[in-house]
Amino acid sequence: MDKSIKGKEGKIKKVFKNRNFWLIMAVLLYGFYSGFFLDLFGYPAGREISSGMARIEIDFGDARRVFEGDVLPDMSILDALLAAAQAGGFEIRYAILDDHTDIIKINDYSEDGLNARNWRFELNGEKIGAAEIHKVKIRSGDKISARFE
Repeated sequence: MDKSIKGKEGKIKKVFKNRNFWLIMAVLLYGFYSGFFLDLFGYPAGREISSGMARIEIDFGDARRVFEGDVLPDMSILDALLAAAQAGGFEIRYAILDDHTDIIKINDYSEDGLNARNWRFELNGEKIGAAEIHKVKIRSGDKISARFE
């Protein structure tokens, strides 16, 4: 057997015999098993994934996209819109000023004040003001509509 291979085998055996290695492995396994590390992978601490689904339809006027996904506790229409943008690979620019949402742009469709077209939102067929979409919470089974008209 090659001397370098014996040296590597010896180092590996030392690692597995080291008590600190097993202690670190136990902490990591417990952290992943208990959910302690969930916030490191994109899930905010204290939020659980819901088994319920919601649907959001975004109508750009000349194109329409539909997304379905899990509803998180305290999820708003704006949160669902941002999740759809991330999944669909399109851009959303917005601002929340004085507790009002201002949609600046969704993809290439913006409210520039020069035309009468604006983003309109509905939750289960009921009109929701764009300024309120960060406040309105959604639940499993909800249907959200966003239209540029």
